[in-house]
Amino acid sequence: MNNQYSIFNIQYSTQKGATLLIAVLMASVMLSVGLGVYQRTYKELYFASFWKQAQIAFAAADSGLECAMYVDLHPPILPALPTCFGTVYSIVITPPGVPGVGGEFEANTSGGCAIVTITKNSSQPFTTIESRGYNDVCGSTNPRRVERGLRIDY
Repeated sequence: MNNQYSIFNIQYSTQKGATLLIAVLMASVMLSVGLGVYQRTYKELYFASFWKQAQIAFAAADSGLECAMYVDLHPPILPALPTCFGTVYSIVITPPGVPGVGGEFEANTSGGCAIVTITKNSSQPFTTIESRGYNDVCGSTNPRRVERGLRIDY
């Protein structure tokens, strides 16, 4: 049986659309593979960005901790105030070995923020410094704000 017919010597096939069907199926497969690759790439970039922000927050916490340790171990001569990151802070830290409340301060570092609390324990002769670093400026309400913390007892 012949699957073709002619009108005015123009050949027409009764198997219309087979090539179109194959082309649409191939395009849909390629589109789904492309969307899968795009989604994977987007997630990897988002994850890499998160780790970069976590490093900024950790560096801010470390900077705040180092500043607090320096100010605690080398108190400024009064009436001078402690200076870190080029900024003067109005914190009062009791001399080393003297029990009582140490102090708290916020420091905007390059790219981040550190909130540092210094506590002098009255029952034991050691100092606790807790530094929380953030990946943006102090007081920010960014919903993707990353926090990293460090604590030292000495």
